[in-house]
Amino acid sequence: MATATTITSDPGILCFHHCTVKVFCFTLPHTCPHCNAQLDADVDADGQTTHTTAGRRVATTRLLPFRLPYPFVRATQHPCAIVLRPSTGDFLNDYNNSTDLHIAVTTSAGDIVEFDRYGLQRHRRDDNPHEWSQSLLVGDVPEPWYDYWDDVLEQICSQSWQWSIACYEESTHNCYAFVLAFLQALGHAQLSEAAHSKTSFCEKYIVPRTTTAGKYISLYRKLRQSGMYVHRQQTRMKSSPDSSNSVGSDDDVCDGIRNSTKVSINAFTNNSIKGMGSRSRHKLCTIEE
Repeated sequence: MATATTITSDPGILCFHHCTVKVFCFTLPHTCPHCNAQLDADVDADGQTTHTTAGRRVATTRLLPFRLPYPFVRATQHPCAIVLRPSTGDFLNDYNNSTDLHIAVTTSAGDIVEFDRYGLQRHRRDDNPHEWSQSLLVGDVPEPWYDYWDDVLEQICSQSWQWSIACYEESTHNCYAFVLAFLQALGHAQLSEAAHSKTSFCEKYIVPRTTTAGKYISLYRKLRQSGMYVHRQQTRMKSSPDSSNSVGSDDDVCDGIRNSTKVSINAFTNNSIKGMGSRSRHKLCTIEE
């Protein structure tokens, strides 16, 4: 049984394929949890693992273990970027299906500029704000844009009354409104084009990131409870005219957790960022508890 230690950085989820399963774990086992074959058996040139079962030599396909990419970043380490985090707590330990999200902008120096009920705030990179240590990178720009990014951000921030405590409104004039206003003024290709519509920006930039995060979180929590998760791979069906639309293919469950994201054009009608949604709205993605 895995311990319940609180993790705030990359937990190091490992994955390997063996026989008919994908296995996810923090520490590689000595035997396959599905077929009980020794995992340190000899591997031939064709990638086949051979082991003895009932006096017979059996070969099973085995790929080398790999580490799942960690979807979260420390916001201060990503200059000129749009970053996202839960309004309270962090993703791995606290994020759930009703958690609100908070969005902000970083400068070329890695400072974080955000707008919330306390007004416009700036967190210096050297202060290393803990609440932004586990964020999602929504979008960024190449280095030639850095100076212009800072200039436009300063222009937006200079509109002090517009981003004051008095003007903050949780549903209509919030962190999302601030970021979209900045991106619209920036005029950077797809980022700014999408920012003219809160729904379009959500669908193109926020939902893909929260989808990846949601599946990773669900998998992490399964492992935190049991230490290992075994996913049985479904047999691929032969190609057919409708095969591209088939559900449950190996690609759909590449990390063992199905994509359950649903996007609605009404998901952000109040211009706020609701993390996993409420009963009255479609969810960005679903966390399996």
